[in-house]
Amino acid sequence: MKKETITFEELPEYGDHMTIEEFVQSCKVGLFIDYDGFGRFATKDKESSLMISPSGLKKITIPKWATHVMWYNR
Repeated sequence: MKKETITFEELPEYGDHMTIEEFVQSCKVGLFIDYDGFGRFATKDKESSLMISPSGLKKITIPKWATHVMWYNR
């Protein structure tokens, strides 16, 4: 299996930049569901190419470098 290369870009001016804790809590209480949109793992000032969905939180380990999520509503 080929390992995906993760790239980073500047944060866009649209979307919601939040901490991992805020994203996880929002998913737990049902504020975000897969139908609503998607997220990308991020740092304080960069967005990665690694996507995350609310249902995906149960299936993955959050990368150690990821401190934030950029969330994009549909």
